[in-house]
Amino acid sequence: MGRGVRRWLPLGVGLWLLPVALLLGIAALRIHASLSGWGYVVGLGLVTVGLLTLPWRRRRGLTRVGLGLLLLVAGTRLAASDSEHLRLVRIPEGRSHWVNRLVAERDGTLFAAHVLVLTRFLPRSDSKEFLAALETAFERLEVSNGVSTPAVSTYLGMQSPAGFDAVVIPARGKAAPEVAVVFLHGYAGNFAVYCWQMAQAAWAIDALTVCPSVGPSGAWWGRDGARTLDATLDWVASQGIRRIYLAGLSNGGVGASLLVSDVAHPRVTLSGLVLISGASSKAPIPRVPTLVVQGRYDTMMPTHDMRAYAASVGHAASYVEVDSGHFAFLDRRDACERAISAWLVRQEKVARRSGDSDVPVR
Repeated sequence: MGRGVRRWLPLGVGLWLLPVALLLGIAALRIHASLSGWGYVVGLGLVTVGLLTLPWRRRRGLTRVGLGLLLLVAGTRLAASDSEHLRLVRIPEGRSHWVNRLVAERDGTLFAAHVLVLTRFLPRSDSKEFLAALETAFERLEVSNGVSTPAVSTYLGMQSPAGFDAVVIPARGKAAPEVAVVFLHGYAGNFAVYCWQMAQAAWAIDALTVCPSVGPSGAWWGRDGARTLDATLDWVASQGIRRIYLAGLSNGGVGASLLVSDVAHPRVTLSGLVLISGASSKAPIPRVPTLVVQGRYDTMMPTHDMRAYAASVGHAASYVEVDSGHFAFLDRRDACERAISAWLVRQEKVARRSGDSDVPVR
């Protein structure tokens, strides 16, 4: 490579990195990035400035400092251990993939959420409180700055029924719970913050919360979705779980409504179905008690369709409607949590009285 090329190539790379660094810097300010997020931004900024000025300098210290900071932040995140409140488990291997530790979920999720809102990908009627509610949800997440996220491996195409990430949140009050809530994520992939929110309700019955990953689209109704759910049931059974509630959010609700009649495991009992902002009009009538939680002004999963689904289920359905759009689970968190936890408590009382806990899923 000629001397001229070696001299001016760094400038070209720096010019290419400049808009990226500026965009990430603005985003970090907007989302109030975590310490590691700012570390990445500052490191990339130093590298960019170093490359832009390299043709006029003999020393490369600035570029090296930036690269060193990037490696330090990445190494620190890779060395961090999971919180006792929340674990990322690779099923069936048992350990989460290292790539999921590289970025704090809060930073990546809030950045993506702002992009979706700014590009008007989300309907305004449904998303007007979305960003504020999402920020508040991360504030409630006890380990929000450091938590790993399955979203990284999801967007790298690393989720399959043979090996997938699941967010696992232990029960409170029981070291070895016998009941779990299996929560299917919606469109855009699996996020610990939504799993944590579901766990708040699941704790009312001392349940383990398990949130498996299927892919960015949340297409649980496909072959991979059914196989991933089967593998999840195998895993929860291996943890001593005897009964589950199947739950889903948005596309996860659609998938749960379609899969619930096909769930079958010799060691696990299905006690109920929880659908939040999502169900399929083509789904068969579930043979278990069903809770439907819906935003009154939801245009992404139309409210009249959800009302019709609940009506088709009949007396086995409980329907709760809150003053919100599609993101009711976030911006009406208290109302949704109360509805789900109260319903779970009622179902547990009924199951114990009737002895259904001894009947396997069919």
